[in-house]
Amino acid sequence: MKFRGLRADEIDVRVGSISAKGVSLLLYKDARCDMNILDEVFGVMGWQREHKVVNGNLYCGIGIWNKDIQQWVWKWDCGIESRADGDGNEKKGEASDAFKRAGFNIGIGRELYTGGFIFVACETQKKQNGKGYELVNPYQFNGAYVSHVEYKETEHKREIVGLIIKDSKGKQLFSKRGQAIETGEVTEEEILKLFKIAEQAGYTKDTVFKQCESKYKKETPDKLTKAEYKQLMTGYTKLVKANEKK
Repeated sequence: MKFRGLRADEIDVRVGSISAKGVSLLLYKDARCDMNILDEVFGVMGWQREHKVVNGNLYCGIGIWNKDIQQWVWKWDCGIESRADGDGNEKKGEASDAFKRAGFNIGIGRELYTGGFIFVACETQKKQNGKGYELVNPYQFNGAYVSHVEYKETEHKREIVGLIIKDSKGKQLFSKRGQAIETGEVTEEEILKLFKIAEQAGYTKDTVFKQCESKYKKETPDKLTKAEYKQLMTGYTKLVKANEKK
């Protein structure tokens, strides 16, 4: 059984970590997403869930009725408590988390792990205690959402290759180019500049192609995003300057 990929409106976004230069965003799903897909695929009577405590940890199992062997097949996982909210919902969050993790085990939303590193530059400041950073505007990413997602499908894997995230006002925060996202293409002139600076740094065209493949999983330089192109150009330029000083 292979589940469909999550739609853009089924993927949620939250801040993962905060650094001096910005934040990393994480993609996740909520429990309703798993419920809806289970209902969609197996029907409301074709699956069940169960919770139990093992060694002090709350586990959730999702059972799916297998018609071929005429019995329930189970996948289990444990969750972690939510942060204290003052209303005592920590355990509820733990149960929900365990359910979502069990959903990953059977294949719902597993492609979210292929989203890669999602970084957004923004204003941050050191915390008052001096340990770590925080957002200058703590509500800046409230309401951020995925407006587009695109997958590459193989027999055994589904991978996110296109992604656009916007803020609550519709301003684009992040983009990862897939075939359906046509903005920010690297031009032929830029590719020639890339080859030239790479040659000055001591690299052949073949090496450039290999680095595109190994670093960015792109077969050719024209498939690089603007950010990836700039990263390569910066690296080669630094090497040229370093060689000139020798």
